[in-house]
Amino acid sequence: MKQGALIVFEGINGCGKETQLEKFTQRLYGLTKTNTILRTREPNDFDSSGRKMREMLFSNADPYSYNLTMLKYSIQNRKAHNEIFVPMLEKGIHVLSDRYWHSNFAFQHSQKIPYEKIARQNKNFRVPDLTFIIDVSLDEVSNRLFNRDGRDRRKFDTDLDFLESVRKNYLELSSVLPDLIGDKSIVVINGNQSIDSVSDEINHAYALFSNHTNTYLQER
Repeated sequence: MKQGALIVFEGINGCGKETQLEKFTQRLYGLTKTNTILRTREPNDFDSSGRKMREMLFSNADPYSYNLTMLKYSIQNRKAHNEIFVPMLEKGIHVLSDRYWHSNFAFQHSQKIPYEKIARQNKNFRVPDLTFIIDVSLDEVSNRLFNRDGRDRRKFDTDLDFLESVRKNYLELSSVLPDLIGDKSIVVINGNQSIDSVSDEINHAYALFSNHTNTYLQER
């Protein structure tokens, strides 16, 4: 049986990943009658760690605080997450996730946790097959966050310098993660375009991934 693909959508808050995940879910589901999809997210409510993590994210605390606690909760929640979706992948179900371990590498590294420590904590989890990092300029993100939340900001949205650091981390993950954790799945998408243009770029990248995967399976 052909395995499902773990496809992740990532980026700083306000990058538009939820909108693009919704559009891609509809497209993937409609490509063929055989496509079955689980759409999920991190953090999630699969365990108490995910709920605690989400409470911390929705606070307006200092973005540099509780770095090790957030990493601990995230790893525990990812373990529960993997236990649910990995068996689905083995049954041919595609899993689309709003965030995965890339958020740890981007956000917690900006909280001064070394990449190597984050990689060790994640070493036993499923490596994604394809990851879209939607990159948006800080000016654009700032406007989007203001339009969405006004002056009320979540934990990681209160400090624009912090968000810029997170963005820089995201952009270097494609060169950092292959050696650290074997993750070669990353495609950076220009999120400063229109919604439809971003969607077209994602669909094109998926088509290349799908063609490569099918060729590999045929040659085995």
